Amino acid sequence: MQLTLREIPHFPPPWAYACAGRPDERRGRIAVRKAFVALKLTFTRAAAEVSGEIGQSLQSIVRQASEPIELWLIRSTLLAALPLDSERANDHRLAVLDALSQVYPGSDGSSRASGYRLP
Repeated sequence: MQLTLREIPHFPPPWAYACAGRPDERRGRIAVRKAFVALKLTFTRAAAEVSGEIGQSLQSIVRQASEPIELWLIRSTLLAALPLDSERANDHRLAVLDALSQVYPGSDGSSRASGYRLP
């Protein structure tokens, strides 16, 4: 009886997939993922400041987002839904714009692209 490598139990070992590819490619994928997670956390915190049905909808959309472009598409809605009279909401606005400029460096904070201006 002759076994091939695929017939050996637990081959390849689970850690082999994490080590696949060149080290710089893996570091790049990790950096992109960390940037997305930071962006998503910023959007989650900002959406928590919005009350009512719109706030619940925004929170749901942010939770379900799996790509930065999904958050980019709701940026103007989120920024417009934040209360204007709250200092905390203004802090969230600035945090969202800063996080977007980190992920999309050429966007200039996205405030001009969406037509939204900070009060």
